[in-house]
Amino acid sequence: MLSERLLLRVGLGCAVLGIVALYVVLLFAELPVQDLSVVAVGHQDETVRVVATVTGVRHAGNGTVTLLTLSEPVTRTAVVFDAVNLSEGEKVDVEGTVQLYEGSPELVVSKLTTVK
Repeated sequence: MLSERLLLRVGLGCAVLGIVALYVVLLFAELPVQDLSVVAVGHQDETVRVVATVTGVRHAGNGTVTLLTLSEPVTRTAVVFDAVNLSEGEKVDVEGTVQLYEGSPELVVSKLTTVK
């Protein structure tokens, strides 16, 4: 029969290994790419990832907010709370949360990379 001390060590070891395994999975997990049409009223508060073409760039809030118009083939607005240097025609991979702003859906960006 195993002693209580040994059972405690085995249990703690399994818990630590489980946490490390979950962390590794989280590091390599990616959201699937979805259509830009998922940025819609029925999907608010969902985290989504889309690949689209930038068709408009506006800066607001003294340059601390960037508003992107993304098209693929529907058009949606993406908000980046940072100064972003993008040009029309660039393709971007965007991850963020769908939110409503004045009744219209928009994507609040948490991760943005350009696609070559």
